[in-house]
Amino acid sequence: MRIQNQLIVAAVLALAVAGPAAADDEILEGKLRACPSDGTSIGGVNSCGKIWKLKSGEVELGRDGDIEVELRGLVLNDASTGEFNGTADGVTQVVVSLVCGGSKASVVAESDRFPLSKDGRADIETKLRLPAQCIAPIVLVREIWDGKVGGWLAATGF
Repeated sequence: MRIQNQLIVAAVLALAVAGPAAADDEILEGKLRACPSDGTSIGGVNSCGKIWKLKSGEVELGRDGDIEVELRGLVLNDASTGEFNGTADGVTQVVVSLVCGGSKASVVAESDRFPLSKDGRADIETKLRLPAQCIAPIVLVREIWDGKVGGWLAATGF
């Protein structure tokens, strides 16, 4: 009985130690917010140009560069787009950019292209090449428009 109790205590202690260590492996965990189309530039990246909305969006970025982004309902919320309002309006791909640097922010890493459904859904799992240091990290989800990486549609940090 005593050995069994010691094994239980050892298992609980191992779990307690493993929990905080896993949390320390994350640089950033947060919610994404949709671009408000107010001309906000982040890290030298212009905002979206039209008003977007986002039902839900989450980011997890690990110290090893592993990043997961989940988008649900990233669509236009702009009556000026007519029949395309409430859709992703031709944005069929996005990239994820990492911005570091606080007031002197700039894009330091960027993902490959990932599909975005017409109803604004994307599940991204990839690895970014991180710099040695990243002060005030911000993750941007950017549109691919006319074959080029464009403005940001959603971001962490506000």
